[in-house]
Amino acid sequence: MNFAPKFSTRAFLRSTAVLATTVLTSLSPFTPASAGNFDHQEVNQKKFIAVASPYGINRYQLFIYEQISPKRACWSETGTNPIAIDLQLRKFDFTGICGRSSDSNGYSIRQAGQDLGWRYDLDIVKRDQELVLVGRNTTNRSLPPIEIGRTSGITNGFLKIKLDPGWRFTKRTYKGKVLGHVYLTSER
Repeated sequence: MNFAPKFSTRAFLRSTAVLATTVLTSLSPFTPASAGNFDHQEVNQKKFIAVASPYGINRYQLFIYEQISPKRACWSETGTNPIAIDLQLRKFDFTGICGRSSDSNGYSIRQAGQDLGWRYDLDIVKRDQELVLVGRNTTNRSLPPIEIGRTSGITNGFLKIKLDPGWRFTKRTYKGKVLGHVYLTSER
């Protein structure tokens, strides 16, 4: 008995066409056409905070938190230079109370009216006894980083990143609808 599947010429041609289409579309350059359609909306700056979150050895990741509801405080601050952050939201179910953005799906840079999300990564670097939030060009690493904020010192735990003058939080909008995405925005 022959258990090999039988294919008709039509089925073979159809599957070949699907494979060819898949290969050709995957080879076309990615262009985020919708990035030009995004705009931004101003927000209450007191309801947002950028935090340097420690992980590994001497490494930090950016988190942006939003106080959505006044029901419970999402964080508390102590100190001045640097400002230590106690993440209260780790102690309760913060659904609907606090927002958290932990990667480029949740935050990006908007500068001079342009969404730079696909061209710049956000990174936290140690420099001169403080942590500095910078944007790095993903296609041309020789360009200098864009400085966005700093911690004004280093201590153990979570640290507040104070945005540099001219930088602020805004929310991404699409066709007038406010989205959950947070921008670090500058008009420069």
